[in-house]
Amino acid sequence: MKNNVFLAALMLSVAFLSCKKQSTPEPQASPTIPAVKHNQTYPGGGYASANLPAGDTIKSFSTTWTVPVTPPRDSTIFWWNGLDGGACQPVLQWENGSWTIANWYFNDNNDGQGATYHHGTFVPVTSGTSLTGVITLVSYTATSFTYKESFTGYPAADVTFTRTTLATSLVEDQEAYTNTYLVFPNQTKLQMTGIDCVLTNGTHPPNLNWTFGEGTYTTPNGYPQILVVSPSSSNGEIDFYLH
Repeated sequence: MKNNVFLAALMLSVAFLSCKKQSTPEPQASPTIPAVKHNQTYPGGGYASANLPAGDTIKSFSTTWTVPVTPPRDSTIFWWNGLDGGACQPVLQWENGSWTIANWYFNDNNDGQGATYHHGTFVPVTSGTSLTGVITLVSYTATSFTYKESFTGYPAADVTFTRTTLATSLVEDQEAYTNTYLVFPNQTKLQMTGIDCVLTNGTHPPNLNWTFGEGTYTTPNGYPQILVVSPSSSNGEIDFYLH
């Protein structure tokens, strides 16, 4: 009899513990952290561009960003600020397993080299390095506009060139030649900061009205691919999310 009572009590105890275990809720993800998606397909590069009011002439345009951590695999990825959709662009490049900077420009055959992209000297840089890409209108006439591109502190990379048209729009760009997010540096985002546009009269234009090109979409972790943190024309910020 005692054995039967003990056995019955034991069975009730096991049943109670089993029910308690089944009723315990599963841990919930923090609502502030986007749920990770499995699709790692990268739909293509994206950029933000801004036009200035008619009559405004850009004297200089600069942006500061930091070289990301080393990507997990090789690919070709560019980050840059520029004018006229990329006709002038100080570029950070990841390719062949290394980081380099170079100043690129589209020349409309003023130098006899053909209407195509040209670049200055490639200069190696390392992860964690702060970069400031600067484009400056050096001189101009009614039909000739001379620009200088540079990275602050890297004079070997400087280029100067002449165009037949005036640059009138701004751009911040992530240009990636890949179809997967798995090639991007293992960090949440790359911040394009200190965005500064100065006009030839020495003033700043009103807040910049950035629009997105090549579509807008979310990353596998649920972030917007491009985010305008501040539209300021003197200390603006645009972030590119990488995962």
